[in-house]
Amino acid sequence: MAVEPTFLVPVSDAEIQRERNKARELKKTPWWKRKKASGRCHYCGVTGRADAITMDHIVPVIRGGTSTKGNVVACCKACNSEKKHRLGFEWVPKGPELRAIEARMKAWQPTRIEGDPQRRAAVALILAPHEDGPQILLIRRAENPRDPWSGHMALPGGGVEETDAGLAATAARETAEEVGVDLESHGELITALNEVPAYSGGKPVGMVVSPFLFSLDRVRETRPDPGEVAAALWLPLAAFQLEKNRTTTPIDTPGFKADMPAFVVNSNIVWGLTYRMIEDFLAAAAA
Repeated sequence: MAVEPTFLVPVSDAEIQRERNKARELKKTPWWKRKKASGRCHYCGVTGRADAITMDHIVPVIRGGTSTKGNVVACCKACNSEKKHRLGFEWVPKGPELRAIEARMKAWQPTRIEGDPQRRAAVALILAPHEDGPQILLIRRAENPRDPWSGHMALPGGGVEETDAGLAATAARETAEEVGVDLESHGELITALNEVPAYSGGKPVGMVVSPFLFSLDRVRETRPDPGEVAAALWLPLAAFQLEKNRTTTPIDTPGFKADMPAFVVNSNIVWGLTYRMIEDFLAAAAA
């Protein structure tokens, strides 16, 4: 659940009530009726029915905002719900595409792998709103001779620890440790995705990976742990949906040679386990 912002100035209950009363009077004016009739949301730009438009304070009343024409805008109910008491620089509208993905995925029934694997891991598939469309967070794993996926593009995540409250908590903890993104404070868990067995060199390694879909409030700065992560990249989700960005990549390792399906996005090659998890997600989100 997202953390509420701190207040800018102390505001009394009497002041809040006064501005709310002014807002009710402002809603009766021809000026507001014209803005509402347009059906256009000030924040996400989507135009819909006039009865789906609400009044929103750019600077919220409980943070010292006033009910004046310069501080109130027409707002769709979705943006109103997302913005809450934030200021403009504290949030980004999800927009219709990300909202539709969330709605579809909340009804998703993931496939679980039965049995008791030797090891379990969890990763986070993180989407964030952006003016150019939803973004997805990927990492490039640090080079490590003991890591079978050394240098690969991946989703943030890692192995389960005894203190984790569950697999989703594992994914959130590992994301915070690896790239400094706090999913518990700024994100929302949407759903579990299909579990997948892990392979290395074309052979199973006795580990099951559980991916979880999270929605972040906005694209946030990353702070990669250099011991685990060489780079953290926000990439456009739309790029993974384009047929031109699907290809195969030759894999030549001791004991395993094959042309594997892959995404190529901004020169980053995503294949193997991460390719499969993203592909599964795209299919589910489009259903």
